[in-house]
This record gives sequence, C-alpha cells and structure tokens, in this order.
Amino acid sequence: MKPLPFEQSENFKFKKLKYHAIIILMCKETNSIFDLMSKPEKINFAYQPIFEIETNTIYGYEALMRPAPYTPMEVIAEFARHNRLNEIEEFTTYYGAKHFLENNLPGKLFLNSFPSAFISDEMMEKVHQLVQHRLMKRLVVEMLEYTEFDSHAHNKKTAQFKSSQTGQFIAIDDYGTGKNIDEECIDFYNPDIVKIDRQLISNIHTNVTNQKALVDICTYLQKKNIIILAEGVETQEEYDYLKNYPIKLMQGYFLGKPQIYDNNN
Repeated sequence: MKPLPFEQSENFKFKKLKYHAIIILMCKETNSIFDLMSKPEKINFAYQPIFEIETNTIYGYEALMRPAPYTPMEVIAEFARHNRLNEIEEFTTYYGAKHFLENNLPGKLFLNSFPSAFISDEMMEKVHQLVQHRLMKRLVVEMLEYTEFDSHAHNKKTAQFKSSQTGQFIAIDDYGTGKNIDEECIDFYNPDIVKIDRQLISNIHTNVTNQKALVDICTYLQKKNIIILAEGVETQEEYDYLKNYPIKLMQGYFLGKPQIYDNNN
C-alpha cells in the first residue's frame, strides 16, 4: 500500500520513531519493575515511628516499602495497571512483618493494605508460621485510599485474620481529603484508628480553614470512640498546636523519619 504524502515527511517519520521508542522504553520499564519485585526478599522496608503524645512513647511503626530505584507509587501504579495488587499485598504483609520482628521493634506494626486486594490462604499460612503469636494485639491493618471499597476483599481479609487469631486493629489512611473523607468509609471499615491526612495537618497552626475542618473531624471521630492519629507532622509549630486537640497519636518527620534497619536483608 502506497504511503500517504504526509507519511513521507521527515517530521512524521521522526514522530513515529519517537512514539515507538517511548513504547519500547515503557515495556522495558515495566519488565524492570516486575523483575525487581519478583525477588521481594531483596526489597527494603523502612519503619517510621508513631508516637503516643500523652506518654511521649512509641506506639508503633508503619512499614514502608522502599523498592529502589523506583518509588513505591511507581511500583503500585504498574501492578495496579496489570491487576496484580494482590502480589504487593502478599509480600508487603510477609516481609513487612518479617523485618519488623527481626529488628525487635517495639509497639504495634502498621501494615498498608489495598481495599481491593487480599492475600492467598497459602500466604496467610506462611505469615502465620512466621509470626506465630508475636504480633498478638500488635497488628494494625492500614487501609489505603488508592482503590474503591471492595466487600469481597475486605471480608476475605477479616476472615483470614480472625482464623489466625491475631486480634488485628483497623486503621484508615489519609482521612479528611480524597476518597476516605466520606462517613461511608467509617461505616464500612468500622476502624479503631483514623489517620488525618497531611494536607490538613500541614501549617495547621496558621490555616484557619483547616483548623475548623479538624475540629469537625475530631468531634465526629470522638463520638465513635475512634483513636485519632495526625500524620505528616513536620514542624514544632504543628506539633504544639495539635496538642490542643484530642489527638492521641502523631507521625511525621518532626517526630521521626522512616529508617531502614540493619536486619532488613
């Protein structure tokens, strides 16, 4: 078939080559991410402390995947695009718990969880064999906001943890903005802990609009006997101001940065 006149131009040929080059690079990037994540035992986890303000003690740590040279969001986006979030759920649950226990970190372990994902029964048994009863009443499943509610996945996770007798707590991440702002989220998950999104916390000592929003949120959560955690506390001013609210827990760079411990690998 004879090419059209515009297809013979140098500009068109260049754009076509550029387009194919981008596609090839995207495929290579995807393969590289999956190659990296195919060896989850090599992935580092950082642990950020969460403080109980009244006693000034460590309440627990949040496990944060560090899949260098990629960011966590790049990896999550790629796995989500291929409908493979269950795989991330599995190895973050297993290795997040493994490194936490190997480093003898105190308090509770906060593990991130996708609302639409769950781990297989086989992996849950592997996690149970690893943990035994060392995380009894110490595990907090932290629901992320990246995907929609999923009753099947949530019920599956609840049943698995119930059978393992871990006695897990439920936390909701990024409350106050985005998808997790709705009261529907509270009704669906019935959480023990709610983490107030850092967008509300940032410069809270000077932001009157956010101050009013925080009052309303705290009043609502207190009525439901939910523990309130402020995340993204970056400055002394934010910390001092937040102590005037019924906020039991705080997390952020001002209090402690995520740290990769020696026994990660």
